[in-house]
Amino acid sequence: MGRDAPPDPETDQNRPFERAARIHDRIRTTPSEYPAGWVEQVRFRERYDLPPFRPPRFTDGTRVRETTEALESAFGVEIAFTSVDVDEGWRVEIGRDPAFAIDRYRDDAANTVIEMTAEEFEERVAGALSAR
Repeated sequence: MGRDAPPDPETDQNRPFERAARIHDRIRTTPSEYPAGWVEQVRFRERYDLPPFRPPRFTDGTRVRETTEALESAFGVEIAFTSVDVDEGWRVEIGRDPAFAIDRYRDDAANTVIEMTAEEFEERVAGALSAR
């Protein structure tokens, strides 16, 4: 899937925009019931006429959060994404130690996409842990 391609419904595990739009309506209606960051995200997307928020995902559509939580549980480690600097992009830290660099981009709706599949990410994490 290229940067400008729409998500593939066969592999995309994120909620559809229609459901996200309903959630955005609830956040807009009762903002005090939601975290401030969620409310700001809805307002930002409305201001720039963007589709509803979709969680960060890998190129195969798998959500980043679920993948990292499963790896953290399996290996008993903490996995974090940190920004190196504007030009160098992000890196993955395992237990606060730098592990490997990753590329990411914002799709047409300004949602984060990590430029590898979840399987590739899992392999990189396992490789970094075995090299310790």
